[in-house]
Amino acid sequence: MRKGIIILAFFLTVSSLTYASQSPDYTKEQRVPVLLYHHILRKEENKKFKHNSGVITPELFAQQMKLLHDNGYKTVTLQQLEQFITRKITLPKKSIVITFDDGYLSNLTYAYPILKKYNYTAALFLITGNMKTQPEKFNPDKLNYISWSELPIYSDVFQYESHTNEFHRMVGNKSFLLAKPAEDVLIDLELSKMLLQSRYFAYPYGKYNKNTIQLVKKAGYAMAFTTRPRKACPGTSLLEVPRYGILPTTTMQQFKNIIGIP
Repeated sequence: MRKGIIILAFFLTVSSLTYASQSPDYTKEQRVPVLLYHHILRKEENKKFKHNSGVITPELFAQQMKLLHDNGYKTVTLQQLEQFITRKITLPKKSIVITFDDGYLSNLTYAYPILKKYNYTAALFLITGNMKTQPEKFNPDKLNYISWSELPIYSDVFQYESHTNEFHRMVGNKSFLLAKPAEDVLIDLELSKMLLQSRYFAYPYGKYNKNTIQLVKKAGYAMAFTTRPRKACPGTSLLEVPRYGILPTTTMQQFKNIIGIP
């Protein structure tokens, strides 16, 4: 049951949710939206997660990606975003970052071909403790996770980063990262980082505090992502990078507003 509520619990906590130039020009206008997705299911196959606000349809995702493409937006990697935030590079005005949390198989099934069509890239924040050695058969009635053996196959579109190993859980109304002893949290963070050889992290459920930030830093992550709905800019805290959660109720006008499309 824990896995069945992961993406729902995330959104219940959100009350306010390429090619770099080497000529620095850090104006106030430079802002990069980082988008956050979770699970993708077709309307007709979504029987178990109808009321889950973390599930969007592939049709909606395709519509959003087409809008970005038709308006000249290009995706940038997390490495480029880090360099942008630390004022090492500038980015084209129409830059976007796409992320997915948890590592659901639906991201490969539905998001991958759409992203590849537009030559877009994205980051998957994986819960390593949920991953299997070999691929699972996609079942819309379950929460299938990406397997280790699939990672290299889809690496032309996706980069893989950490979303904890076993600590993507809640105890009461607290995330494990806030509720568990610091030494246990650090072990989990370091293990997930080692397994993925990752550099970046996303806070489960968007929950964190000053102690969590210090543990993430101690574990060796260079950048960590929140669920605060605003754009990233030069000088943004590297361990509190904001993201916009995209919901099934997000209208195209709201999506345009997030991106900055008139």
